[in-house]
Amino acid sequence: MAQPADCVLVLDLGTGSCKGALYSQHGERLATEAVEYPLHNPAPHFIEQDPEDYVRAAAEVRRRLCSHRHAIRAIGFSTQTPTLVFVDASGRAAGPAIIWQDSRAAEQAAWLASVPPATRQAWFGMDLPVSAASTPAKLLWVKQNIPALWQAARWVMQPKDYVASAMTGRMATDRWCAKGIAHLHSGEMHPDWMAALGKQESICPPVLPMRAVIGDCEGIPVTVGWSDAMAAVLATGAMHTDNRGFVLTGTSEIIGVSRHGAEAPPGLFHVPPEVMEVPSLSLHYGPTQAGGSCLTWIAAILGKTVEETLALLPSRASLSPILFRPYLQGERAPYWDHTLTAAFEGLRAEHTAADMVHAVLQGVALHERLVIETAEQGREVSQVVLAGGAARNAFWNQLRAAILQRPILVMKDTEASLRGAAMLAWSSEADSSEWFAAETLPPGPSLREAAADLYRRFLVKSTRF
Repeated sequence: MAQPADCVLVLDLGTGSCKGALYSQHGERLATEAVEYPLHNPAPHFIEQDPEDYVRAAAEVRRRLCSHRHAIRAIGFSTQTPTLVFVDASGRAAGPAIIWQDSRAAEQAAWLASVPPATRQAWFGMDLPVSAASTPAKLLWVKQNIPALWQAARWVMQPKDYVASAMTGRMATDRWCAKGIAHLHSGEMHPDWMAALGKQESICPPVLPMRAVIGDCEGIPVTVGWSDAMAAVLATGAMHTDNRGFVLTGTSEIIGVSRHGAEAPPGLFHVPPEVMEVPSLSLHYGPTQAGGSCLTWIAAILGKTVEETLALLPSRASLSPILFRPYLQGERAPYWDHTLTAAFEGLRAEHTAADMVHAVLQGVALHERLVIETAEQGREVSQVVLAGGAARNAFWNQLRAAILQRPILVMKDTEASLRGAAMLAWSSEADSSEWFAAETLPPGPSLREAAADLYRRFLVKSTRF
């Protein structure tokens, strides 16, 4: 009888669920499980979750995966971010988690924008975009509006860090997940930033390398892990391939390029080589609000499930004359403006529900092109890697190829965040060159001019630079 394969168990604390998987050393996904949890909207612009839901969901996913009886070598993580869990001195959540979609902190963001850029650079170690959804603004909001929670908060961490602390009893995070709380390079809080927050000691957990072992859970080593964005980019190969674009789909999206040298343009993150622990490549990328949430929205408007909504579409993609600007919750990259609104342009009486769904998917793809071209800074990428839940839909993939007008590599394992987390958990034992597999989708040159015309229309009222 064959012995069970050695594997790592990875957990992705996402916006709507905790997903988990077992991966072999050679990148084979052996099992997958998921447990959903709810969002809470107690007031306009407030979007929260119960941190204990993260712990319960992770425990259930882990229980199910362990039932497969593989030999588990390590436990790894990826996480939605920036989602803030406020943890007291005993290690328990002191209140609800404020998630990345929340935009309550507009007043605090305006104050941060008035702080000289050099000062913010000294505080955070990077040119951190300022918005009502950003971590520093939300920290200030809690300090000013919920003093009891702020006084109780000994630590502020991401969902993965809270789950890992529940497993191991130890507090830790990684450098990228600590951005906006601590200095990107030192992992320490600047004294003046601490003073602005009214804290006498750092609220950032100890910052460790993303592959480091925090402790153990029932004898299994538990590693620090990374943000869902960074883990997914690792899986695309962009951290080891110059001039590679990526679109990572989900409730929102992560869009960007890999580069040697140059600084990122305004509105995008610059991830330097030392954060990724690679020799020379940087990332220029932006997180969006628009993405799968737009599909969920139009499905709800139509009174259908997402699957029923996608079934309205034809088998082959074409370009729609209807323009949709997908800013249902404002937008992050590259605008960082929570006041932006969504709109249809070009709707007529003859258009159907299917036409509207088509336009929504196309609008998301048009914003992807905007972020890609912002990141490219005139140097077009050689290819764009596509992964995430929306990469499973052939129509949307064809539409993206037509709009982006760049070769698309659709990852065969679309669960890029889980895959990247597994690569970290395996550490040096996994050969990353074995882990990347994708199918190529050509850009459709016959649609180049039509796509360019649509994109020009999209930019007329979208661009804020």
